[in-house]
Amino acid sequence: MKKTLSFLLMLLVLLAPAVAQKTYKGLPVIKAETVVADYKVGSDWVKGNWNISPQIAVDELKVPVHNKKVKFSFYTDSDSISFTVKPGTSQQFYVLLHNKDYALTEIKGFGFEALKFNKPATKPGYSFVYEQNQNNEFLNTLREQYNLDAIVAGAANDTERALRMVNWVHQQWNHNGMNEPSKPDALTILAEAKAGKQFRCVEYGTVTAASLNAIGLPARRLGLKMKEVETIEFGAGHVLLEVYLPDLKKWVMLDGQFDVMPVLNNVPLNAVEFQQAIANNYDKLEIRSLSGASKPQYVNWIYPYLYYFDVKFDNREGIALERKKTDGKQSLMLVPVGAKEPKVFQIKNPIDYCKYTTSVADFYQAPEMSNRPGTARK
Repeated sequence: MKKTLSFLLMLLVLLAPAVAQKTYKGLPVIKAETVVADYKVGSDWVKGNWNISPQIAVDELKVPVHNKKVKFSFYTDSDSISFTVKPGTSQQFYVLLHNKDYALTEIKGFGFEALKFNKPATKPGYSFVYEQNQNNEFLNTLREQYNLDAIVAGAANDTERALRMVNWVHQQWNHNGMNEPSKPDALTILAEAKAGKQFRCVEYGTVTAASLNAIGLPARRLGLKMKEVETIEFGAGHVLLEVYLPDLKKWVMLDGQFDVMPVLNNVPLNAVEFQQAIANNYDKLEIRSLSGASKPQYVNWIYPYLYYFDVKFDNREGIALERKKTDGKQSLMLVPVGAKEPKVFQIKNPIDYCKYTTSVADFYQAPEMSNRPGTARK
């Protein structure tokens, strides 16, 4: 009898942590003392890329599921939680920060599907302006002050030039999604980064595009937005850029924050081609990066943003420019066939600056390449 009682007491002690698991409003709770958290999707770690945010009503993290299900684990500095995620399902839990603030966190599983766009063999319906780099004082200063020619000297082709430049910009500061420069131009951003400031994805896009324009490769900043752009309170967009590579005669996506160029079958991809490749050719897809960016980590993070795409009609470089518009709008947004044309960004910010199209022919016109002095080709 004593042995039986001893066994029962031991069993109760072992089970106590499970029974006493804390909950809040009926959901599991894990604790944290710092705002930075890590997570793991299957065997792939994503470290230092998630901020615990109690100020957000529901902090959503989208988790890619390449097969039918995947094990997901979320780690704070002092606690963790794990569960299985399937496409189209979600799991909620709270992170108790500093033992006082609850951050409602929702993990949503998603699969991969190629978006559909119109590809009419007709003349594009819109026109864009790109930097011709003709005696542009702003670009000449950028090029000379930061010795941009030396960065791409000896590069074998335009692809290598673009890779070297995006890698150089990537190294100029560490990402901080909450900081903005005093002025939104490349010279100001680089000067303040040199003084120790850190900036957002927006600034990586701005500086990389300007630097590429300075060496004669036409570039434009590209805004990405999630399908749920109107209803997500925070983190519904990402900014990167596309560069036109004359020797390939195509637009190519670059991400300065992550130092990334997507490539399929040795051909660099634009943003729409990248989205299609993730869905249809993931195994053959390559993430080219001089700093060694992880393919699964980057693809899994970026995929939800590859839904809406927008660029400005006027992509010239300079500070005091009067930007050209189309029907009073400054940007063109590429929208999947059948998708809603979003009018609001993150619940409260009007999207009143865009024309809309479903045509990749509109979006990916080749820029005018005549009379482009200042290229760094050797």
